[in-house]
Amino acid sequence: MPWRFGAFEEEYRALRAGVALLDCSTQALVECRGADRVSFLHRLLTNDLKRLSPGGGARAALLTPSGKLLAELLVLADAEAVWLLCDLPRAAVVAQTLEHYLFSDQVTVTNHERRKAALALEGPRAAELLAALVGPAASLAAPGDHATVSFEGLPVWLIRHSLIGGSGVLCLVDADQAEAAWGLLQRRGRPQGVRPVGWEALNTARIEAGVPWFGLDMDETTLLPETGLQAVAVSETKGCYVGQEVIARMQTYGSASKKLMGLLVEGQAAAGSGDRIVRGASEVGWVTSGCHSPVLRRPIAMGYVKRGAYEPGTAVEIVRAGGRVAATVAERPLVTLPASSARTPAGA
Repeated sequence: MPWRFGAFEEEYRALRAGVALLDCSTQALVECRGADRVSFLHRLLTNDLKRLSPGGGARAALLTPSGKLLAELLVLADAEAVWLLCDLPRAAVVAQTLEHYLFSDQVTVTNHERRKAALALEGPRAAELLAALVGPAASLAAPGDHATVSFEGLPVWLIRHSLIGGSGVLCLVDADQAEAAWGLLQRRGRPQGVRPVGWEALNTARIEAGVPWFGLDMDETTLLPETGLQAVAVSETKGCYVGQEVIARMQTYGSASKKLMGLLVEGQAAAGSGDRIVRGASEVGWVTSGCHSPVLRRPIAMGYVKRGAYEPGTAVEIVRAGGRVAATVAERPLVTLPASSARTPAGA
């Protein structure tokens, strides 16, 4: 993904007030087919997959038996298969892990990395652009809902999913059709003011939204409850899954020893990944991601903070090359988007 296509301010404004077009082909699909696909994945993943009907989706996680995160997933059900959308570098790990658990199950696992391009439309006018493309059809009412549509004869798989906790949809096309789809969305999106957006603006908006990225804010050493993702990716009623005993024990007998929290930073300089977080003479954590927030007009960050210091409102300091900078621990998200009841149009 390019750093910028143009001015940062214009790209950020498209994410927040218009419609942004992003190349998010850092995503990949793993396909599970066979008569036992749902029961097999239901036993392994953190969310309740038996409740999904074709066209529905849900967030979930694949964990180690010790409750550590292997991959965050968007699970998509259709009539013939279950698809797992994940970060491209995790696709091989996901496929290999699933195959490790296969015994007598009637399931085949296929890694489709780099076969699809993922173009994202983000922002409050994204639904307006999609309506212009596909007309008044069935709606993608809930996050994870998906449907196959046609953009001027180009087959596109639409998935309701936001990268920044707002209004967004992913448009999956065959990799060799990515350039055509990108050009079509730019051309047809002119009335809505569509703007290509790069990594800098997306990263800023996702830090404001408190959205962690694998490889930056979490990795295979991270326990799921430390990330806060259990609120959206874990079913409390489904029963067993890989890592469930550890997660349940942490919930029953004590909180996580550290948590991924927001940080409101004083001064003008943004905190950087790896900067130490201290409280008095004690080191209490480290920064994973930082930026300057246009909404809050100040530097903000995310980072892991240890128990005893991760209560919101706790005063800490961030150690940088030039000394210490005051900061305050805060809940994620650091910026809350206005609630929207608008539905994302789609249609078969």
